Amino acid sequence: MSELFRKKHVLWLKILFGGFSLPKGEWFDTLLDFANIEYRHLKWLAQEIVENGEDFDWDREHIELGFENSTELFQELIKDLESIQNEYGNIALFERIKSDESYMLFILQRMLKQDPIEIHSFKRHLSYKNLDGESLSALVQFLFEEIYKEYELIITYTYSQIHTNHKELALIFEDLIYESMYHLKTFCVIAAKLGILGVPRAVMKDVYRFSDLKQFLQDGIEEELAAKEQCKALSSAIKDEELSRFFDFINNQENYHIALMQKAVTYINNRVT
Repeated sequence: MSELFRKKHVLWLKILFGGFSLPKGEWFDTLLDFANIEYRHLKWLAQEIVENGEDFDWDREHIELGFENSTELFQELIKDLESIQNEYGNIALFERIKSDESYMLFILQRMLKQDPIEIHSFKRHLSYKNLDGESLSALVQFLFEEIYKEYELIITYTYSQIHTNHKELALIFEDLIYESMYHLKTFCVIAAKLGILGVPRAVMKDVYRFSDLKQFLQDGIEEELAAKEQCKALSSAIKDEELSRFFDFINNQENYHIALMQKAVTYINNRVT
């Protein structure tokens, strides 16, 4: 089942970043919905693996996306979904997964019959309205760093949530996952407009398999404080009101992200031995 988990991990990311590569609209929304379903599959599989006395990891192959148009994207996703069907057994979880993916295939095949659109999200045109060279360079660097960081946080919080026996911590991790999911989406949408969208590199095991949860959270708080400063600097440097306000918005969201992590640290101090 661990090998299936790795294949599902790749499938989740292909659907997710394939969705990010499309203009906002029905197709964008559909693929993000499918990616959310695939993420739920991953959590269920992870729980099944752990309950069977084993462990899972987030190892995977490198994923290189570079679709020229929606036809290429949909064909790739259909091929991957059809291929993975042979990996499922007969337990109730797999019946649910197969049912979900059967519907995904039906919708993707219908989308494939529609007029294709060009995809420019991987073409590195590196231009954005109202941005000078200095602002653009700062934005690109921020996006490369933060897209990886949000992906890393999603899989780390998920790993920690699956392994905790404390309901309060599990709920905090769920909130933190939602926070990072939203930030990943918003950063990837901007990256797609710049033509620099790409799936982040794989995360090493020692990042999410840590021995000291409290220390991980305390380090994370420091990283979030640094991210806030980056957002402030970008908001001041970028000469585009919409983007500037966006980074103010993200900066303010980080306040509650930090509060959630502090809440988890407090819980550990008071309850977890």
